Amino acid sequence: MFRLLIIPLLLGLGEPVKVVTEPAEETSTYEVRYLYGGLNAKVAKATFTLTQDEFEGQDAYKAEIGIKVQPIFRLFMHSRYKVEDYFTRPGMNPLYYCTSSNKGSAWCRYSEDEIVFWRQYGKMPEPAIFHHPNDGISMELVTLLYYVRTHDFKEGEPYEVRPLMGGQPREATLTMEGIETEKYPGHSAQILHLEMLERGILENGSGKDVWIWIDSDERRTPLGLQVSLGKRGTMVCHILE
Repeated sequence: MFRLLIIPLLLGLGEPVKVVTEPAEETSTYEVRYLYGGLNAKVAKATFTLTQDEFEGQDAYKAEIGIKVQPIFRLFMHSRYKVEDYFTRPGMNPLYYCTSSNKGSAWCRYSEDEIVFWRQYGKMPEPAIFHHPNDGISMELVTLLYYVRTHDFKEGEPYEVRPLMGGQPREATLTMEGIETEKYPGHSAQILHLEMLERGILENGSGKDVWIWIDSDERRTPLGLQVSLGKRGTMVCHILE
């Protein structure tokens, strides 16, 4: 149930406006929790790092994510996840994404004209491979989270995005709904609403509404994320400071 959600916990229609500033190197730690009625359970701890690096001989940003899942939730999820993500420097445009767990792996390569998505998990006898045009708004969820940090959004205007779910693009919109000043004391955060128009981000189709809080300062650090699971509760992710 939670397998597709855990890594994202970690967007008039058209392409978002590019922000001029480039991200700084950073390390952030997050806690993921599951809320259901009176239950408030810790699911996982995640560490995000962003550094300057190279990818196939060109300057790049490298994002790394490590996630360790609590023992009780390993009944539904893999015990550990690792993600590496490369972006152009400057520009923060996606180049390459890969993720691995104790059950399999997936990668996504972005060229100027094409996106190639490869995955093989569990008992799949052969990998699944997908080819899509690179339209500038199709990308898997972790890359999308980093990509939106380098864009400015006009309040109330939805932008078209296409998250790659298992290698297939899904129609969605991303809207900046306002500024939050109380949820994260000392921070003024933009509230971004990712609305999945076809199905949600979980394997059972739930999780159609995702809210992301991003710091309004020049670093634009993600502060938190929340996904409604309908009658099954809510998944939340908060930065640890």
